[in-house]
Amino acid sequence: MKNLLLGPRNLLLALGLLLAAPALWSCGDTTTQKNLREHEDQLKAIDEDTIQSYLRRNNLQSRAMRTNSGLYVVTLTEGSGPQVTTGKQVQIKYIGRFLSNGAHPESSGFPASPGNPNYPAGSIFDNSADKRTECGCLVFTAGSGAIAGFSEGLLLMRKGDHKLLLIPSRLAYGPFPQQAGIPADAALLFDVEIIDVN
Repeated sequence: MKNLLLGPRNLLLALGLLLAAPALWSCGDTTTQKNLREHEDQLKAIDEDTIQSYLRRNNLQSRAMRTNSGLYVVTLTEGSGPQVTTGKQVQIKYIGRFLSNGAHPESSGFPASPGNPNYPAGSIFDNSADKRTECGCLVFTAGSGAIAGFSEGLLLMRKGDHKLLLIPSRLAYGPFPQQAGIPADAALLFDVEIIDVN
């Protein structure tokens, strides 16, 4: 099959579009950008309610700390070892669960979503024990390769800590479903234990 971008005319057209793109983006909000912002604002309220309900049901309000981003950190055990910092190799045990399955009412031009019934709240979507390592853990570089809420929470921990990270959907995968079976707009919970910090 002939590659259409090889011809000089198509190459010039592609370059012209790339150069014009920033000017097009700066013309103001598009309907899609506005809808995405409104959708995120609605999900902030839904996620906050989901997280508060979880904390009440499990009598964890007094142990929960909310960060400016909206992440909740619940201390189960306080460690006394070195602090996790960006770039450190961290050995962790964790279980990832759904706090919600992405369900939300219709708003801002987005259709209502019943969520993914195959992944009910509380079900496990990831577990370090499944990684088949001798320790049942994962070695992870802090500050890289993770969703925003997990990275932020990890940097609030130290060796010996055992904490819950309650992550609103915007700090997880947002409105984009993942191939790993994580539905759009799902709030997540990670039960994390720091085994070692190097």
